[in-house]
Formats: sequence, structure tokens, C-alpha cells
Amino acid sequence: MSNHPRLDHLPTRLLGVWAHPDDEAYLSAGLMARMSDAGHEVTVVTATRGEKGTDDPILFGSARFASCREFELRRSLGELGVTDVRVLGHADGECDLVDTRSAVESIAAVMREIRPDVVITFGPDGITGHPDHRAVSSWTTEAWRRVGHGDLRYTTMTDGYIAEHADLHDEIGVFTDFGLEGPFSVAADEIVADYDLTDIELDRKRRALAAHATQTEPLAALMGEETYRTWWRNERFRRPTVTELLSCPVVPPSVDAPMAVAA
Repeated sequence: MSNHPRLDHLPTRLLGVWAHPDDEAYLSAGLMARMSDAGHEVTVVTATRGEKGTDDPILFGSARFASCREFELRRSLGELGVTDVRVLGHADGECDLVDTRSAVESIAAVMREIRPDVVITFGPDGITGHPDHRAVSSWTTEAWRRVGHGDLRYTTMTDGYIAEHADLHDEIGVFTDFGLEGPFSVAADEIVADYDLTDIELDRKRRALAAHATQTEPLAALMGEETYRTWWRNERFRRPTVTELLSCPVVPPSVDAPMAVAA
């Protein structure tokens, strides 16, 4: 059993740190919409513009497609009432090559500026195992350790969720990076915040996902609309373990901390 109480109530000031446009919608659209409706503050930091999220050889990695993905991001967040959007502009698919000190300090600067009471991001598994997701998890964890402000929570999946959707996940191949071990999941009692979305909230989340049309519409067509709509009905978060915090690489801060990334 977890020794922490469940914290399903809304934060007052939320910071979400993600790797690509659409990560935030899948993993926290319902939470962000609830906060926005309650008049609370939400800031989203996205590490890349997702310019390699296409099979089109002409668009792949291009400035044109990067602009398209960023437009989708801002439109999606607009559906949720979120206007404070920060894009770090790292190269898509190359976050593991970014100077760690610079990346950590960029996120730490945002934390110092907005003083969130809750920070959400990927766990070390990165949900799908994507190297960019894992890098962002590491950066955010170290930035949070350095700033020491707010409650750090990792987005996660429960053992029950993985079992329920096993056939679907095998069909679409979303967790192939984990091999035969399968994706990381936790027991239900390790969850500290579980936002179960209503049908109205699901409709709004679906609209936010639809704004990321280059990424989401092909998958929705493959899965079928009703399955896709309810796939991430629950947005679940856990706290990092002591082992995870201790294993995060410690990066000495530079002499001059950077200014926060412009919105």
C-alpha cells in the first residue's frame, strides 16, 4: 500500500512538461480542462515541435511541418482553455543529444517563474518508451529536485488498464519499444491522482485530440472512434519512488540561470 493520501482534488497552479505536441492531450487534457474551468492556472512546456511525426518524406523534419505541429498544439490547448504554452524547440527525436544542463535549467526557470503546486510529466519509462519522453522525464525530475517547488507526479498506467487493453495495444503496436516485458504499470494503490472523465469531458478531450489531426486521426481510424474516444478516459498519476529520484542524474547548475522561455 502507498503511504500517500489520494489527491484527486484540483491543483491551483499546474505545470505539465512533455516531449511532443499531443502528449499533453492524451495524458492530461481532462485535468487541464477542469482546472481552466475552475479559473486555475495551467502552463504547458513542450520540448520539441514534433517535426518528425510524419511518414511524408517531404514534410519529415521540415520547418513547415514543425509550424503545423505547433499550430495544432496551440489550437488543442485553446480547446481546453490553456493559453500559457512554452515550446523549447529541441530537435524532435534528438532530446537524448541535448545538453542536459541547459535543458534542466530551462525547465527550472519556468518552475521558478510560475511556482506550480503540481508538476506532471513522464515517468522514467516514458509511457511508450520513447527516448524523448525518457529524456524529458529526467530533465523535469532534476529541475524539480533543484527548485524544490510543488508536488512532482508521473503520468502512469495501472496493471488493470494494461490487462484490459492488451489486445488493442498488441494490434496497434504502441508499446513495442518495451519488447516482451511490455509497458511499465503500477498497482492501483500506487496512484495518487485519478481523474475519471465524464462523457462531456471525454467529448472535449476528443476535440482537443482532434486538433492534433496529423497525429491522432489515422490512429482513431485504425482503432475505431468509440474505442479511441475512451482509450484514455482515466488520467492517472503517481509520485516518483525514492529509487527513481536517486537515480536521476544530478547536473550542477551553471553560474547564470537562464530566463524563462517566452510564451
